[in-house]
Amino acid sequence: MQILLLMLRMALLPQWMLQQEPDAAHFYRRTFTPRYRAKRRIVRTLWLLATLLILSNPVLPFIIMIGLPTTLLGFAILDETQ
Repeated sequence: MQILLLMLRMALLPQWMLQQEPDAAHFYRRTFTPRYRAKRRIVRTLWLLATLLILSNPVLPFIIMIGLPTTLLGFAILDETQ
């Protein structure tokens, strides 16, 4: 089964997606750099805290009031523009 999945992946994905080595200048391989992974950890923690806060008071206006700024903040953290 593993061999079949590997063959499908190699046949369907572009060549640049098969490379997993970090490269800060490449638009896809930058996600493998330690800096980007640290940012992803921050965003994951932010979303976990927001989810716990939303579960404490599950009404629609509160969900929107917490969810939209959390989304914006997550995108701002992951943004790669200098």
